[in-house]
Amino acid sequence: MKNVAQDIDLPTKRSAPRRYLTHKQLQQLAVKTDRFEALTLVLGYCGLRIGEGIALERKDIGDRTIIVRASVTSVTGRGQVLGDPKTHRSREVPVPAFVWERLNGELPNDPEALVFPSRKGGHLTIGEDRWVFDKAASDIGLSGLVPQELRHTCASLAISAGANVKAVQTLLGHASAVMTLDLYGHLLSDDLTRVAEGLDRAARKAAA
Repeated sequence: MKNVAQDIDLPTKRSAPRRYLTHKQLQQLAVKTDRFEALTLVLGYCGLRIGEGIALERKDIGDRTIIVRASVTSVTGRGQVLGDPKTHRSREVPVPAFVWERLNGELPNDPEALVFPSRKGGHLTIGEDRWVFDKAASDIGLSGLVPQELRHTCASLAISAGANVKAVQTLLGHASAVMTLDLYGHLLSDDLTRVAEGLDRAARKAAA
């Protein structure tokens, strides 16, 4: 049966201004989230979606690496549903040593055990996380912050650290570099003078 609404252009929902946390803000937030500190750091420094973080099992954690294989989505009438990541492809992301020190101490021994379980066992719900996350964000002056903004923060911090578009695409698991550019292209340096100076230095070194 043909969907009669398929060709109708719906009005675009205007998104709220995107916020990017500094290292200090991210670390303050993580401390305030208490038992979710490691999860907050993983979202903010490794770029996982909240559903991907909730789905992590011990077998997905290597030596300072995380393999994103699945994601958990809350479905009305079905509860927490485990499925593929958004792009339907797994990816491996590095864990900064600073984050690894906090995460490694919480890892369970059972390879099948969840890394960030609910208090009652099973997959953590978004509501359970937000109960703590929202208060923590408010306490440090970031009322209204949502977990998705930690993913944006990861992109911002990675670019500040010198990551190129391809690296950020791989880190966040975007389907294409075009998507990464659309979202974060404004964070990339467009200082052509610095580019020219770099080319000049390289040319002079080669000539010498």
